[in-house]
Amino acid sequence: MTDPQLLDALAEETAEQAIPGLARKRDLCRQLLLSGCGVYHVAHYTGGVLDFALDLLAHACAPPAVDGADPAQRRDAHRRVGAQLAYRAAELSRRVWELQCGGLVRLAVQTRTGYVFCNTVVGGEYVVGFAALPSAAVDEVADPARASEVDRAASRLATDLRQLVRLPSQNPGGWSTADGERISSASTGEDVAPYVNGVEEVAAPLAASLRPAGLHYLSHHRLGEQTAAVDILHHPELEPFFSRGSTVADRRAGYERLGEDLSLLALQVSRDLRRAVPGDVERLVLDLEIGALFYYLLAPDNYLFGVVLDQDWVSQADQDMSTLGRRLAAAAG
Repeated sequence: MTDPQLLDALAEETAEQAIPGLARKRDLCRQLLLSGCGVYHVAHYTGGVLDFALDLLAHACAPPAVDGADPAQRRDAHRRVGAQLAYRAAELSRRVWELQCGGLVRLAVQTRTGYVFCNTVVGGEYVVGFAALPSAAVDEVADPARASEVDRAASRLATDLRQLVRLPSQNPGGWSTADGERISSASTGEDVAPYVNGVEEVAAPLAASLRPAGLHYLSHHRLGEQTAAVDILHHPELEPFFSRGSTVADRRAGYERLGEDLSLLALQVSRDLRRAVPGDVERLVLDLEIGALFYYLLAPDNYLFGVVLDQDWVSQADQDMSTLGRRLAAAAG
């Protein structure tokens, strides 16, 4: 049963012109807000233009205003930030295309106190949502489990929106697999020696975190430089993910370039969000049609970059990134 207080606090805005097909999409987004999953603002964009927005900014589930903004200013800030994230997602989708793992289906951003998602529905259409997270210790590496309920709900919303036009789920976050809706055929297979490049004492814990049913590439970066990179891209289980146009060497070079750029991307996204969500980006997920890319901040100018090629293992690889990050941060402390 919907909480009456949520219904009373619900505010909606729809594009001025009558646009066919928005009513059912708006209903699905309204259901997400009223489900009590923690999302307090959700909006739908087409071509970077707002179609509609719904929020619970008048409810206690919403975090305090940034810089003392009044409700009207807060709504405007969230809608503008959402439009910027939709633009950023479209830009990133073009950027990652060279990896030949498809376009971006989900951009997930976690700060110390908040979680923001931007999920692709179909080409040019995005749904963006904001949620507050429970408090965490200042020195902790981001834990995706703090946002898993919201992320699951957002992934279901994206799938439901796609089903309105008879398109199948893209399994954002790998949640349909993790929740038992689909069984992966991947097996652990025989262990292979990882490819290692960089400082051995840094590379060793990274290499130990690689497995076919999880992370396939990892690199550590400090002060703008890559200190170590490891991968099992040559593992027999991963052969189907490569082709003549995308060899192991091609993919490895692409990951190296992208990994070096992620600190700038995280800074750009932090700036995108700052009018609505305070704090730096501590976890960034670029979920592709095939697999996902991860950024985890360990300390200022110190971060991990990770890759999983198999969509079935995205949520598992995400948690493995957090576990490794906490281990490295503890060892450094």
